Amino acid sequence: MFIIWLTALIYLILGYLIQYHMTDTFHLTFSFIIITAVLLFLWLFIRYTKFFIIVYTGFLLRLTMLWIDLSDGGWTIPHSGEDTENFYETGVMISDNLTLLNEAVYGGIYSKVLGVIFHIYGDDRLFVQFLNILVTISAILIVIRIFRMLDVPGHIQMVLVVTMSFFPHSMIFSSILLRESVISLMVVLSLYFFIRWFVKEEKGSALLSIIFILLGAVFHSAIIGILIGYLFGFIFYRHRRRTFRFTVDSVVPFSLFALVMTYILVFPDVVTSLPIFNKFEQILNSNDEVYEAFTATRGDTAYLSGLEINNLFQLILYSPIKIVYFIASPMPWSIRNFNDLISFFMDGVFYLSALILFIKNLRLIKKRPLLGILILSIFAGWLIFSLGISNAGTALRHRFKFFYIIIVAMGILLPKKKR
Repeated sequence: MFIIWLTALIYLILGYLIQYHMTDTFHLTFSFIIITAVLLFLWLFIRYTKFFIIVYTGFLLRLTMLWIDLSDGGWTIPHSGEDTENFYETGVMISDNLTLLNEAVYGGIYSKVLGVIFHIYGDDRLFVQFLNILVTISAILIVIRIFRMLDVPGHIQMVLVVTMSFFPHSMIFSSILLRESVISLMVVLSLYFFIRWFVKEEKGSALLSIIFILLGAVFHSAIIGILIGYLFGFIFYRHRRRTFRFTVDSVVPFSLFALVMTYILVFPDVVTSLPIFNKFEQILNSNDEVYEAFTATRGDTAYLSGLEINNLFQLILYSPIKIVYFIASPMPWSIRNFNDLISFFMDGVFYLSALILFIKNLRLIKKRPLLGILILSIFAGWLIFSLGISNAGTALRHRFKFFYIIIVAMGILLPKKKR
């Protein structure tokens, strides 16, 4: 994929060089798509022959959905609407006035990235949405490299690659103008380097894993919950023994970290000035009391509207319920229409099945420490997101951020479970 992203950079420069002579970059972008499609075809055929047809078909389907989203044929892609239009309009506004890069804008850092791209290349929505597709294909190929690093059996790899390539909301989010794919790529890159540290004990990879998860947190601060699992691994895992080692020297720092994270969760105003905690600030601005954020009911798909959380004990008590609703909503008993039904069976069932699978096989953690670390990262992330979300539509988008780390955890768990 390096050659493909290098090609993207070259076209970005070309766009900058000709934008003052050619206001319409459609033909330039079209040639970029054709060249990239050919390069991807050759790359997959040579380096990923086993998955060539699957991944490339997924790429073509995403490209088709992109054309549908941008066409005027009357077709509407789910989740493409208010947010995608606001991201685009804000990006165009920033491209015309770069001083807005220092201001708070809709979409935060994602809209600013779009603004910089528009400023360099020109106002071309097709170009940035196609980049979104390349981001997703890159994430899938990195996961395949993780599978190879962990010696995941071929038939398990095949099942999970098919899942990644054709998972409905993966196809949707990568074809429209949303930030989910970019955040997911940061998570995958972080996971790749963390596993390199776990397998090869590379200190540089450990640092890169933290850097990429922090980059993801810049786009959405709650994703930093994944770091809890990583730190657990850094502190407790012993490479020589290939197991966790709990001593006073290791328990104390992790306990202090857990206390600090709990305090930040309950009193987020102490970190709202930091860039990666912008979402906490948004929560506080929308609610008079921090606990109101955990029961806020916005939109037509709000859930648990009667739940009251007024203290830390209630927060802990109701957390499991909030997590289940976050990963599975819209629930069967709250389905209003056919779209809700599709969302539950094509998305919620996957995450609910993952939850059940992880809980049933927790005993394997002693034998597979990496599995325990990933499950802790997933649950910590789910918890942080679930406490601030009470809307099925919002939950559906945010839980996708954990899609690839769940896929990798399944790649570790399923072969062990079969044996």
